[in-house]
Amino acid sequence: MDKDNNRGMRDWLIFIRTAESGSVAETARQLDLTAPAVSKAINRVEQYLGGVLFTRTPTGMNLTDAGKTALRHARNITNLFEILLEEIRNPENEIRGAVRLTAPAIVCEFLANEWVYNYSLTHPGVKIFLDSRERSDLHRDSPELDDLVIRSGRIESEELVHRKLSPLKLLLCANPDYLNRHPPIKHPRDLEKHNLFGMHHHGLSGPLMLSRGEESFVFENISDTGISSNNLFALLNLAIQGKGISLATPGWLASGYLRQGQLQMILEDWKIPDLPAWLIWRPRAHQTRLFTNFRDYIEICWNSRLQISSTEKEPKPLQPDFLIKKEEG
Repeated sequence: MDKDNNRGMRDWLIFIRTAESGSVAETARQLDLTAPAVSKAINRVEQYLGGVLFTRTPTGMNLTDAGKTALRHARNITNLFEILLEEIRNPENEIRGAVRLTAPAIVCEFLANEWVYNYSLTHPGVKIFLDSRERSDLHRDSPELDDLVIRSGRIESEELVHRKLSPLKLLLCANPDYLNRHPPIKHPRDLEKHNLFGMHHHGLSGPLMLSRGEESFVFENISDTGISSNNLFALLNLAIQGKGISLATPGWLASGYLRQGQLQMILEDWKIPDLPAWLIWRPRAHQTRLFTNFRDYIEICWNSRLQISSTEKEPKPLQPDFLIKKEEG
């Protein structure tokens, strides 16, 4: 919602942000306000409703039962108010306003930054916030769900609206010099003789399964030794420097380094299961034209990115599949 002089609606927005962040200080930071101003706005809402919406604790603000009821209806109220403002102030139905995209750091740094830049050129009346977050435990009240989230792995909350994107093609890779200095890898069991860099990502943690035709191999001890991170590029950098093997690396991320000879694929005839990818947003009765246009644009960008799998020598662009657009927003 824009920052106009309607204090009542702004108080509701402040209440929603505080409920989602669980912190007066964080709400003040997000909305460029002072902490006392946030507290006063919450007090005004509580006085107007005649009830206590939060319990104040040393660790943050927790919603009471009345607060949970208020939050559910407040989201509908503010969403409808945004629709009202758009229809009155924007009779030409132009795409303008503010929208937020949240994605893992590696996606923001290498993909989404260019996507939002190009969108801003096409739609000069739009302000785009690009946020980098690695959280996996998203739910209906997560502050990351302001607008649109890209994430991979499992969907834990059925309360979220999710649209399936093209999956991540994964591969194993290392610097050619590293491979020349260490024992050859002809079978997945040979990985036990090498320095391995794995992920403790919710979709990549646990045993690594590889398959070749009817044959399969599960590498059970992947998390027992070596280095594990939730930052893909941190591990890939170690592999580029010749320090070990990067496990389950997205093909789109490795493709340029493969073409330049800085990385080499390992066990090319073995396949790692694809990692699901999703667009996620909070369910609302109505969505603005900006949101739906931007959401569909991000979907096309993701599905059209270059990527490479263990069975491909050159990266290929994926074609957008509009048949998956069946869910309600």
